[in-house]
Amino acid sequence: MTFSNSVFLLLVIVLSMDSFTAGFSYGIEKVRVPFSSSFTAALISGTMLTFSLWMGDILAERIPEALTKSISFLVLFLLALYKFYDTFPFLHNKNASLTTKVISKKINRKPKEVLSFSEALLLALALSADNISAGLCNGLPSLPIPLTFLVTTGIHFTALLLGVLTGRFFAQKCSADFSWLGAIILMLLAFGHLF
Repeated sequence: MTFSNSVFLLLVIVLSMDSFTAGFSYGIEKVRVPFSSSFTAALISGTMLTFSLWMGDILAERIPEALTKSISFLVLFLLALYKFYDTFPFLHNKNASLTTKVISKKINRKPKEVLSFSEALLLALALSADNISAGLCNGLPSLPIPLTFLVTTGIHFTALLLGVLTGRFFAQKCSADFSWLGAIILMLLAFGHLF
């Protein structure tokens, strides 16, 4: 079940917004994120997404196309709903434990220090749930698997670094959050799978 490279890139960018958000929260709190931690998180996210895209191709050969489309729609739709939940505080209480920001804070238990290798590993695993579910429901793009891996890892790495830099920049100015845009794009991708 191959899909276009442009849709693939859009999907990876949307899925990397969790990495951006986590990086943003570390940047706001002035947590130092070493290259090794950033690379570890991106490597795990890229590996999980590439593997699940490959598994999606295998599953697509054994599942009727109509069922695959329905599952793809449902997973992307639920991911979009989660992103909306994650983005808008009025949808959850202050003690909500399932938001990206809360998860990243729980993993990095010592604020204003360094995001260690082990914490980056846990963060990547926590943020990879979206990658796995979306990958299984989409299948590989029309790119070789090594290139798919490099693209997914590179985009996640860039998103995390940009998040940290943006968080630092806005630490004393504002806390603008555009993660709602990812929710809208995921919703559009979900409905696109119905056609």
